Parts: sequence; C-alpha cells; structure tokens
Amino acid sequence: MSETFVSAPIAPLLCTIPQAAAAIARGQRFIYEAIATNKIRAVKSDRRTLIIVESLRTYVAGLPPAKIKAVIRKRRASA
Repeated sequence: MSETFVSAPIAPLLCTIPQAAAAIARGQRFIYEAIATNKIRAVKSDRRTLIIVESLRTYVAGLPPAKIKAVIRKRRASA
C-alpha cells in the first residue's frame, strides 16, 4: 500500500525588490530607503538582495488607517 502525500503550496519567504515594491504599491526607491532605515528586512543571496516577505507584512500592519474627509458637493440648480 503506497501513501500519497498532498502538500499545500508554500508561500514565498523572500521576494525581489521589484516584487516587494509592487506588493505594497510603492516604488523601488522606497524599498531601498525602507531597508536602510530598518522598516523592512532584506538578506543577500549571492549578489541578489531579497526582501523578507514577513517584514513587508509587519510594515503594512503598522501603517496608520487613512483618514479621509467626505466631500459634499452642492447640487446645481436646474436651468
């Protein structure tokens, strides 16, 4: 009797700088600045800089909620 294992897909642990920028809707320059200021974490693999995905999640979770005031427009009188 052979056993069959069904494995769940593994979520990525690391991503490239362009992927990280796209994931949080920011530019690549911001990603480099966030690495330099320890807002997100990165590692080196050979010559590549890779972002630790969990650090992106932590960064996003720490962002404040948006506060947007509603704009009420007056209706124009019909001519």
